[in-house]
Amino acid sequence: MRAPKNYEKDFWQIIVHHFKLFLALFSMTAAATADIKLSEKEAYSQEQAIEYCRTLGPGYRAMEIGEIYALDAAVPFADRFSYWSKSTITSGNAVIGTGSEGDGGVLEELGFSFYPKERNITFSPKWKKIAAICTNDPIPPKRIRHYTKTSQGTLDEESGLLWHDLDATDKKARYTYDQAKEMCENLSLYGRTWRLPSTEELYGIVDYDYVRPTLDMKFFGPVMHRYYWSADVLNAQEAYVVGFKLGSVATAPKKDATHARCVSE
Repeated sequence: MRAPKNYEKDFWQIIVHHFKLFLALFSMTAAATADIKLSEKEAYSQEQAIEYCRTLGPGYRAMEIGEIYALDAAVPFADRFSYWSKSTITSGNAVIGTGSEGDGGVLEELGFSFYPKERNITFSPKWKKIAAICTNDPIPPKRIRHYTKTSQGTLDEESGLLWHDLDATDKKARYTYDQAKEMCENLSLYGRTWRLPSTEELYGIVDYDYVRPTLDMKFFGPVMHRYYWSADVLNAQEAYVVGFKLGSVATAPKKDATHARCVSE
């Protein structure tokens, strides 16, 4: 006797497949016509940067922070400039810093900016004077996320990555960079091979539809509101981290102790 087909699973696989094809076609079409323009000076508040983009002509607009982060390395960013996105985040006790989520003042609404020299995503007071980045690329479709909670962790059906369940280890534990790598590589859960995620993989679960933390806790649990190590390094002394309190990307000394979450292919 044949086992009944899982039509619901097949349906979602077809939907995800077609959405990926649509995104690929959209990206190829947009890439052929899109233009990126950068201001020559760091002279704009966030509101002024958005207006600067409008003055460039029909179709030009400021970009969301995720769009800027995904740009090709060939974009001729000015050395040591930071660039405004149009993205903002509201939090009653959001901390102002330079990529850090530690000391600083307090504002209710902050703007997101990108520092391309170190590929950092940070948040700043909206009046801060930095540079503008604009595009005439059509606004991309909102990303559709498909996560599944399994007995082994959270499966990202788009990337195929399995994220380890924080309850399977001490979620409050902090590690140096080397200790975090060792912890993941020595993890023996479910007979799988585990590792630290890349910066792109870790930032990929940031979801600005949520705040404090900026991810869907239904699938990823109550994460700590501090940095998590990625596997990527800036240099011999520093590695990349992602903060889930407000959704930032920064670098930290490898000797510092912070949190870690592992992935499996």
